[in-house]
Amino acid sequence: MIFFYSYPMQLSLFLAWAVAASAFYIPFRLPQIPFLVSLDTKTQDEYMTDPQFELWVAQQSNYSFQYILENIGGVSSILDKSEVAPGVVIASPSKEHPNYFYNWIRDSALTLRSVIYYLDDGAEHLRHAEELRAVVEQYMEINYELQRLSNPSGDFDDNTRSGLGEPKFMPDASVFKENWGRPQSDGPGLRVSTISNYIAYLKKYKLDFSNNFLGNTSNVYYGIVRPDLEYIMANWKKDSFDLWEEINSVHLFNALTQLRALKDGHKLAKHVGDSSEFLNLLETSFNELKNYILDSNTGFTQFSLPYLVETPSLVQQRKRAGLDAATLLASLHAHNLEYGNTDVIPFDVEDGHVLSTISAMVADMKYRYPINHDKIRLPQSIGVALGRYPEDIYDGYGTSEGNPWFISTATAAEVLYKWIFKALKSNEDIVLTSEHEHFFAPFFPDDKFTTSKTIVYGSEEFGTLLVQMFNYSDSFLQVIQAHVDSVSGKMSEQFNKYHGFMQGAESLTWSYSAFYNSVRWRLKTSTELDKYFEQANRTH
Repeated sequence: MIFFYSYPMQLSLFLAWAVAASAFYIPFRLPQIPFLVSLDTKTQDEYMTDPQFELWVAQQSNYSFQYILENIGGVSSILDKSEVAPGVVIASPSKEHPNYFYNWIRDSALTLRSVIYYLDDGAEHLRHAEELRAVVEQYMEINYELQRLSNPSGDFDDNTRSGLGEPKFMPDASVFKENWGRPQSDGPGLRVSTISNYIAYLKKYKLDFSNNFLGNTSNVYYGIVRPDLEYIMANWKKDSFDLWEEINSVHLFNALTQLRALKDGHKLAKHVGDSSEFLNLLETSFNELKNYILDSNTGFTQFSLPYLVETPSLVQQRKRAGLDAATLLASLHAHNLEYGNTDVIPFDVEDGHVLSTISAMVADMKYRYPINHDKIRLPQSIGVALGRYPEDIYDGYGTSEGNPWFISTATAAEVLYKWIFKALKSNEDIVLTSEHEHFFAPFFPDDKFTTSKTIVYGSEEFGTLLVQMFNYSDSFLQVIQAHVDSVSGKMSEQFNKYHGFMQGAESLTWSYSAFYNSVRWRLKTSTELDKYFEQANRTH
């Protein structure tokens, strides 16, 4: 059994974790999750969690990362090399009922980010770092080839790079020619930010590309990144299908992740010495897109709604209420704290509309899904199983009734962990306004939020709120714990809203990625909480 490095744990608990982990050998071991964070005596009891839950979190994140790798061509031990090209990420091994055995541009970009995060977090300790870098670089090489394939969405060489809006390809890197919801405009931008993250990682650790085809950063920029940027600039104003592949319109997820890509792309273009003309085009497009996102007429925020709206046209047509987990995913994937450029992108995790999206989804889905009914009378600050959006009718196989998704539930937890992390790293008071009332009211039942509320950094109230938020975040992971395969740690796409058993595409790559990302921020947040309370103890 391989461990890259470990954090201090009580010996008995370490042995218990080692025994549990040894039941399933995996070649790429995650850093161990610390058992708990040391707190002062006032908050210690509130913060203590079940040791079995802590062990499960560590083991499940381990499983999740391994299953990510098992769904990538060239590194997987289960995929047929004649079916899946190196660097291709399959959405799921399921080939029927439903068939998810395809390479989605969106899913692939988000999945590879998890691999890059893993590298970045433990680069100095990983024995398999070179192998994992090869995985990322194979992904980049195969995407260079995919970009240039003529497909039903269009061509690479036309004046709008229309072919880059093709949402998915066959696992052998050939064109998918059947009818589908196309184009999908989020893929190129997500790919830009993923590649930018990897280049930042290489620079941070003074590493070079090892893939001979890619060569160097300049080649990657001009060969892969710049065409994607050209696609965004030419197409961001046009309607496109959403990340759930159902509605052809304007969507917050597409727009916000494109905005992030333009900022990442501008930084990279400047680094490689692209022309001032192209840099100006990127800057102009960024400003125009940002203004469009923030314009109240666009409809991503609406005066009558406390939460973000994913697809404003559906609200205008009174077909949906606009509440959608896609807006939480947009917030996460447009704001990458490790690689900067977050302050200029709207709707980060501390935004009141983002937080209110979680509370609105919890308020709706604790009633909508019978498996949540045991929590109806519990406080609003208790996590429940979350689906994609209230009006969902996709059951994983066809259309009937929507269910909770692992992606949505893990994403809510990640948003909250990142909120705590940012609150701690800022070393500043927390200022809550009326915009935050919808989310924070359960934490402060005696406050009316008529003006603003300041929670002083270092105060008992500050520490108590952080602990409550951490417990709230954990409660979403506890929901997931109740529905994954307790033996293998496998996750499907959904779990049934009546009986809770998994259904839909098996071993969904995005489910694993979402869970791994959430636990990653749990670890970062618990480390900062530890530092905060240690400092508080020394001060007092």
